[in-house]
Amino acid sequence: MSYNSKKSIAGMAAGIITVAVYVVYVLEGGAPAGEDVQAWAKLMLIFIGIGVAAQIVVQVVFHTVLEAGIEIREHGGDCLKMKKMIDATVAEDERDKLINLKSLRVGYICSGFGLMIALFTLAGGAPVVIALHFVVSAAVIGSLAEGCAAVLFNEKGVKNG
Repeated sequence: MSYNSKKSIAGMAAGIITVAVYVVYVLEGGAPAGEDVQAWAKLMLIFIGIGVAAQIVVQVVFHTVLEAGIEIREHGGDCLKMKKMIDATVAEDERDKLINLKSLRVGYICSGFGLMIALFTLAGGAPVVIALHFVVSAAVIGSLAEGCAAVLFNEKGVKNG
């Protein structure tokens, strides 16, 4: 499995864990009362901050483990060779840029579709809190779809055009 695939999977894992913690928190009684949209928005912003922090921590740990694994497996302690190997592994070329663009498109399509669902629920008379959850869920699903597409494109290949 390629470096980019592993990085995407690590990011998706952090996102899934953040969403799971949010769901458990809400179901265990941490949810604001009823239709208090302001309280729901504050709670979601807090969990977005937690998600960003989790992404940072996961990526730092991922790269540390990657560097340690390369050091031990490939070079047995030669730091200069390790640095060259890591630079070659992490370097981004045209294929990586194309994969990023195509996977971003998948994520934006999913996010846009979820936003449309939220607007339809509001137009149908659903509570604002439900629509707010659809919008945030669409962003999460779009992010996960982007990560899945990136892994798929990295492993199966991508065509230009």
